[in-house]
Amino acid sequence: MLHQSKQLLRFFIICFWATWLSFGSAFSQSGKEVQPGIRFLNGTFQQAVAAAKTARKPLFLEIYLTGCPHCEALAPILTEKQVGDFFNANFISWKAEANSPESKTVQTEKGLTYPEFPVLLFLDTNGKLMHVATPAERPTKAEFIDEVIQHGRTALDPKQNTSGYAARFQAGDRDLGFLINFGKYTKTTKDTTRLHQINDALGKLLVLPQDITSQTGFYVLQRLTDDIDNPLATYFFGHLTEFSAKYSAKDVKEAGEGIIFRALYGAKGDSYPAAKIIQMREYMVGLGVSPTEASARTLLKELDAHLRARNTSAAVQRFNEYRKQSPRISLADYAYLMHYFNEKATDDSYLPLMPVWATDGIRLVMPAQQNTKQVADLYYELALAYQKMGQKPEALSHAQKGLAIARIAKLDTKRYEAQVAKLK
Repeated sequence: MLHQSKQLLRFFIICFWATWLSFGSAFSQSGKEVQPGIRFLNGTFQQAVAAAKTARKPLFLEIYLTGCPHCEALAPILTEKQVGDFFNANFISWKAEANSPESKTVQTEKGLTYPEFPVLLFLDTNGKLMHVATPAERPTKAEFIDEVIQHGRTALDPKQNTSGYAARFQAGDRDLGFLINFGKYTKTTKDTTRLHQINDALGKLLVLPQDITSQTGFYVLQRLTDDIDNPLATYFFGHLTEFSAKYSAKDVKEAGEGIIFRALYGAKGDSYPAAKIIQMREYMVGLGVSPTEASARTLLKELDAHLRARNTSAAVQRFNEYRKQSPRISLADYAYLMHYFNEKATDDSYLPLMPVWATDGIRLVMPAQQNTKQVADLYYELALAYQKMGQKPEALSHAQKGLAIARIAKLDTKRYEAQVAKLK
């Protein structure tokens, strides 16, 4: 009987410990339940980098955007056990909301931008970017899980991850999927020169109308096309009705605006002639942007183009047209553009207009703006213009006004003082 009691007690003890261990394993040392899926570290980006280096594992970053439906679709996939088992074994993981201070730290320290959301970034143990992925939703959960895990596998493979894309491109790889992924990588790393080369290759690959208007072709236009003269862009702006019949008006408009933005600020942005930039302005109007808004968006690029062509009078004419058309022109605009002409004009034909611009700018000054940097800067630029015209008394008078305002505004007065001293 005693022997049976001991056996029964031993059985209960074993069951108790088995239950306790099973229960305890579902909790972390902090007492919080460990959920299945990827274990994301808390803390700063620098702490995540340090943790990855200590663990001798690559660092996986998920960058998501609040309100992004694709990010919301990905979130539950990252909590799946299969995904967690793979990523927890192979990576240290960390995530940030795209607009958070920590996300800005990632962008600043690594020199990155985000091509779309969500974006998955993989850094090696030294903190160097080795792979970029933008997961797409799949018809089934199982397929979505497989895709996310595959992105992780690809990141670990030096022959397949994006850090080796440049060599593949140089070797002649022109697979459509590869070019699209390489394009997203170059956008992430801000390599506008390489992005332009990729777009040239895409323009030669997607040549048939049905290819250009397909979902893949439209995606390339939306996300990658960076030159208004690229065959894809030429077809797009010449056949807007075809795209409008297949895609929403919002998507078509945003695709066109994106092409123009990337063209103006991409690899060829500083080489387009004024006529080409005016064409882009007209394209914007065709997309539904108001003429006034389109004019404001291309103003500086048109001025740059005119001055590159050493056509100051055309730049002056364009600015005067903008002044008449735009109800939103401000004191800050006048101060900036007066400085712009003083610095970049290739001849003195603009100088007689400077007093006119200054007068119109001063008229816009609100009572609270009387003693601000913008007003001080406006007088500084006006004094410089009078000096260039050889009108020293007028130059000195306006330089003294600028200095007086700078002192009241408690600005650094060194340059204002130097200007006055030079004119005395």
